[in-house]
Amino acid sequence: MASERLRKLVVDIAKENDYGNPEIAINPINTGGANYTSALFTIIVSESDKEDLNLFAKVINVNEAIRSQLPEGIFDIERLAYEDLLKKYEDIEIAQNLPSSKRFVIPKYYGCNPKLFEEIIVLENLTEKGFTTYDRFKSIDWEYAAKAVETLAKYHALSMAYKEKHPEEFKQFTDNLKFQREMFTGVLRQLFVQRTATALAVTSEKHKSKLERYLKTEMTLDAVIKLSESPQRPVLCHGDYRPSNLMHRYNEDGSLEVIPVDFQTLQYGCPISDLLYFIFTGSDEKFRRQYFQDLTDHYYQELNSALRALELNPDVIYPKRAFELDLKEFLPFGLIIAIFSLPIVTVEVEDAPSMQADSSLEKVAKAKTGSSYPERMNGVINDFFRWGIIE
Repeated sequence: MASERLRKLVVDIAKENDYGNPEIAINPINTGGANYTSALFTIIVSESDKEDLNLFAKVINVNEAIRSQLPEGIFDIERLAYEDLLKKYEDIEIAQNLPSSKRFVIPKYYGCNPKLFEEIIVLENLTEKGFTTYDRFKSIDWEYAAKAVETLAKYHALSMAYKEKHPEEFKQFTDNLKFQREMFTGVLRQLFVQRTATALAVTSEKHKSKLERYLKTEMTLDAVIKLSESPQRPVLCHGDYRPSNLMHRYNEDGSLEVIPVDFQTLQYGCPISDLLYFIFTGSDEKFRRQYFQDLTDHYYQELNSALRALELNPDVIYPKRAFELDLKEFLPFGLIIAIFSLPIVTVEVEDAPSMQADSSLEKVAKAKTGSSYPERMNGVINDFFRWGIIE
């Protein structure tokens, strides 16, 4: 049983942290439709005369049918992220004497069960420190968006620094991610027809025929895959950088802090893809009309700052002109991100699909969309007509 495996792992973690005879309370979390592949738990390890140890656990919760459609090692990526990659990033920051304000912050990692089909990750419980997730039914605001892309810029800058300072190690790590690319391509092929049909079903009549033609002749599935496989300056991307995977809090001085979680979809690709993913999963048309240019500019400025803090020259590593060209080339990918992701982002809690029982990727794709989906999807479509990408 998953609960028994989790308890055994927590007992081991308690011992490693000098809890001799602790009480352990494990409670499930209702994610409200924000997480499909895992069962989530909060854990309190307590013992007299010691501070409570507040933990968070993610237990893989996917049936055999769906599991068979995904690469074997997909759920081990997050362990590699915490045990290898993110520790390397911290080493780089320490070597550069970066002040805390310039560092990329992650939750403390306590341990895992890496066994295939039984994977568990245990981290500190950030909610006990006042962190929470953004309401996925609301569009992001400027303050939150600016801080989120600042955090993203630090993350991408560390990938660039890793590649520059430790090229052989970096290559070895990215080679281990090749199956993530295979997964990305495989899932796209399985869901593309269904997801595009879902989008077209709610598209306004004035745009429907042109959008359908665009998806059949220009932004085809093969074009999407080719675009995703051809970045000029690839980095280690988060892969699912949306508000549901970001924890945030307001500090006593009024400042906002954002911590990314869920590195399960870590992949090697264009940094623009993470930026667009955040924008098109987190914002509505009104926000993008007002802030799209400001936010992309802000990301580059923060990336520039983060690279300089790591003693790297942005004009060499990622010149502004190269960033602008990448943004222009990858912008159509934002439409595909919306087509694939908005049904998940906007689904009502009671309609959130399960990946247990007799579920499959096809059934997940056909899950009922939420009431805000038509407005959010048409907002994105309006953007692409307004920008002249679809004519």
